[in-house]
Amino acid sequence: MKGRPILGLISGFMFGLFLGITLFLYGVVPLASSLLWILPLIGLVLGLAMAAWGPFGGGTAPSPEPAPPAPDAAEDSQPEA
Repeated sequence: MKGRPILGLISGFMFGLFLGITLFLYGVVPLASSLLWILPLIGLVLGLAMAAWGPFGGGTAPSPEPAPPAPDAAEDSQPEA
């Protein structure tokens, strides 16, 4: 799998967990609600999906083209005959 699946799982779980805690503390969801168990699981799935789908460190940057050679100073200072 490309990406960072472990980071996605951990961050998705933490997001779902703290979203559930926040909804409980603000009184939006009662403590007996099953939504408090579902939100961390949804966070796990979404975190894994984002880690697999997102462009996090997947490719290498293209190498820059080399600079053109500098003109020689000695050739420019002599007058042409």
